[in-house]
Amino acid sequence: MIALLKQYKLIALAAAFAVAFGAGMVVRGWWAAAIISDLNAEHAAYREAISREYAQKLVVLAGEQKALQQRLSTLDQQRYGELRHAQQEIDRLSAAVADGSRRLSVRAACPATGADLPGSSVAGRLDDGAQRADIHEEDARRIVAITGDADACAVKLTALQEWAMEVTKGN
Repeated sequence: MIALLKQYKLIALAAAFAVAFGAGMVVRGWWAAAIISDLNAEHAAYREAISREYAQKLVVLAGEQKALQQRLSTLDQQRYGELRHAQQEIDRLSAAVADGSRRLSVRAACPATGADLPGSSVAGRLDDGAQRADIHEEDARRIVAITGDADACAVKLTALQEWAMEVTKGN
């Protein structure tokens, strides 16, 4: 009987140990669940803070991009107006050359003027027109077209340079 009693004590002790171990594991699980829950909450708060920070940065960047687009649009309008004005001037000059109301001339050294003839009493002057030669009409049209293209290219180049400066400003 004593042996049986010792056996029951041993079984009771093992059962008590198993219950204590199980209870400990349950409590440890609750403790681990609480830690994991705290870590999840901390991580969620961290993600939320990062999201807010990046959202604010995106708003700032969007504002900067909008301001840049407005500045570029203003530059485009100005340069387009200049280009249109230059084209109108080119067209006006081309029409004037074509209808003969405007002539292009160059300064020329003309040794056979009246001032250079022996016995001539005509004195040559710089601005009397004797030192100028008219350019043929077709050549004058080509010159006007070339200078017009150069003017348009100058306006386009200026616009491109200003655009590049605006876009790279701050970089």
